[in-house]
Amino acid sequence: MADEPPPVPPAPPSEERLEKLEDDLEYTKKQVEGLLPLTGRFSGWIDVGFFHVAGDGSGIRADLGNTYFPEYADEIAGGSWVFMGDPLSTAVNARGEPADTGESRAITHDSIDSRGKATFIVNAVSVALFAGLGSTATANVLFDLIPRARDVADPAGTFLGDFLDVKLAYAELRVPIASFGLSLYAGKMDPVLGYEYRVEEAPDRLTVTPSLICRYTCGRPIGLKARARFLDERLVLNLALTNGSSFWEGFGFADEVDRNDVKTASARLSYLFPLGRGLEIGVSGAIGAQDGQGDDSILQWHVGADLHLEWGDLELTAEWVKGDVEGATEPGRPACDAAACLDYDGAYGLAGWRVNNWLVPYARVDWRDAFHAHGASFIYISELVRATAGLRLELGTAVIVKAEYTVNRELGRIPQFDDDILTSSLVVKY
Repeated sequence: MADEPPPVPPAPPSEERLEKLEDDLEYTKKQVEGLLPLTGRFSGWIDVGFFHVAGDGSGIRADLGNTYFPEYADEIAGGSWVFMGDPLSTAVNARGEPADTGESRAITHDSIDSRGKATFIVNAVSVALFAGLGSTATANVLFDLIPRARDVADPAGTFLGDFLDVKLAYAELRVPIASFGLSLYAGKMDPVLGYEYRVEEAPDRLTVTPSLICRYTCGRPIGLKARARFLDERLVLNLALTNGSSFWEGFGFADEVDRNDVKTASARLSYLFPLGRGLEIGVSGAIGAQDGQGDDSILQWHVGADLHLEWGDLELTAEWVKGDVEGATEPGRPACDAAACLDYDGAYGLAGWRVNNWLVPYARVDWRDAFHAHGASFIYISELVRATAGLRLELGTAVIVKAEYTVNRELGRIPQFDDDILTSSLVVKY
């Protein structure tokens, strides 16, 4: 059998075809490079708890008959709307929701309404969305799905009680500057005041519940923010211009859609000292038109200082705040009738000790002294101290169990009443 002739090699591609192949390759390369920085992430957690609060579940009592504060009898005769205590002092979860708001007139959204009964609760189903856009920009969203009860036979009720809380919705741009770090933010974002806002979510928070002063610093305002980092990120300056203050939305004095033209300016300056794994000391402040009313000349201001230390297995946090919401009074009318007023001082100290890689006992002491009034509608006199002890168990990387007991003690002329709290939280991250 004759040998077969060798195969004829294919003709080399023409110059025109080579150029087309190179163009296609370059286009594909650019497409791939453009997609590489684009990342997305869907995550979140489920927070389930059990709690019991002594008494009727609320942290306030009415001064009936003006027994303890007779000086307000001319403004609110009978004392029905003169409240003693703190409506948020019986918080049972990381969201800061009290077990019951009682007869409160300043905080009327009684989302739990336990009436002093022990109950299991789904505190929140939290959903976090993240997208990386290119190499310098990101989009961030965080919202809570809140399952709550309602008597469907009550015509004054709203829907089924369940609600949605959009907590974060912002864009971040990291500006490429060689000499220092700079990030710009726009949207509904983290505040800049104090330290606690960084760890207010259930998986991040050492405790189950927030401090008494978190209501002033943990709210997420809408606006613009800049964060500059110097000296290898040891010196950090945060500046923000927002519609409203950094008050928690459930407390009031916070606007998502502003009712006045003067915005709120806030700032925090901090330095990280090389002590242990880091000692951070910060000072912060804010000033702007009072939220919830339309007069640009009525102001509210806030100042504070904070400290956070990590030394070996020990973690310490301390924070102090002071502020004033001016309010307004019509001539001849009760004080603060045209716009509510608020004067406050508060502080907390928190210590946690990591015994091993899964167990962290902790203790917190916090204090608040505040006066909140709105004409003849209501007066709140709050002066109390709380002591909290708890345990945090980290079962792997996705499951956290926490339990704590809080003793509430009213101070000054406020009589002591039953409002101690036992609460717990099971957080499962996904």
